[in-house]
Amino acid sequence: MTFLINPNLAQLLVVVGVMLLMLTNIHPRSTMLKVGMVVCLMTAGVEVVYLKVNPWSFLIVALSPLPFFIAVCQARTNNPLFLLSIFMLTVSAAFLFVDQNNQPVVHDGLAGLVSMICGAVLWISSEGLRNAEGRRLSNDPESVVGLIGEVRTDIGSHSAGSVLVDGELWQARSKTPIPAASTVRIIRQDGFWLTVKKVDQITKQ
Repeated sequence: MTFLINPNLAQLLVVVGVMLLMLTNIHPRSTMLKVGMVVCLMTAGVEVVYLKVNPWSFLIVALSPLPFFIAVCQARTNNPLFLLSIFMLTVSAAFLFVDQNNQPVVHDGLAGLVSMICGAVLWISSEGLRNAEGRRLSNDPESVVGLIGEVRTDIGSHSAGSVLVDGELWQARSKTPIPAASTVRIIRQDGFWLTVKKVDQITKQ
């Protein structure tokens, strides 16, 4: 078992796990992403117990999804927060594990390769969101406001769910809990997020 305790493997698991965490915010219904995220982060947690960690790098890596999540919720089509989040994750992870002299022990080539691949995946994914939102906003900034949709996953008072609107799946929130299969009206659009209100089934056109 000890041969698996390796800083290079640990760095790979951390970066991939955090990357998958970010992607689950774009694709909340993907079970594969969630399972992969949990497996990577749990395995990385075991590695961290046996390896010496740079606390500052660990903090930056842990906070790296935050700008990404904020950018997803905003309506800006060219948001620098996407790039900031990718930079925080990929650069800080290369210095995450250190030796007794606090020198990085992750192989430079591997760290660079992992960072480039994961950074590219996140950038391409975020670019797809930006392009989709840009097309929608350029056609009609209020294109979904007022439309009727169907709740696909439960919306809690403090947690988001998903809503199918005009053939597209959106992340949505509400001031009150709304169960799956309910009919809702879109009352507000904030970037890639919708605010919805439950309506009677009879009002659906």
